[in-house]
Amino acid sequence: MPSCCRSLERFLEPDTFKALGDPSRAALLLQLAGAAGPQTVSQLAAELPIDMSVVSRHLKVLKDIGVVAAERHGKEIRHRLQCGDLVHKLRNLADALEACCPPEIQTLEDHS
Repeated sequence: MPSCCRSLERFLEPDTFKALGDPSRAALLLQLAGAAGPQTVSQLAAELPIDMSVVSRHLKVLKDIGVVAAERHGKEIRHRLQCGDLVHKLRNLADALEACCPPEIQTLEDHS
């Protein structure tokens, strides 16, 4: 492996990609992104075809990778999207990929 590609390994976090790749978790992220404010599990579950306990488990996975934050308000726990860490991770991954991958010598137009 070229030395420039060694830094790529630290940005390839399987848990992050596994968490983001699940369709139900992706739906939760989209729902949180479109919400006017933090959402409870029951609010989120009302919009999805999955049980509240499953929503809670998915939210925990998303919290574990730093994409969702939870705040307690009395008896309720409200969840909100928190993308700063994910954006930083993805930018670092993109930078590492660009550093590792050689530039394209020919474009598609050159093949015509």
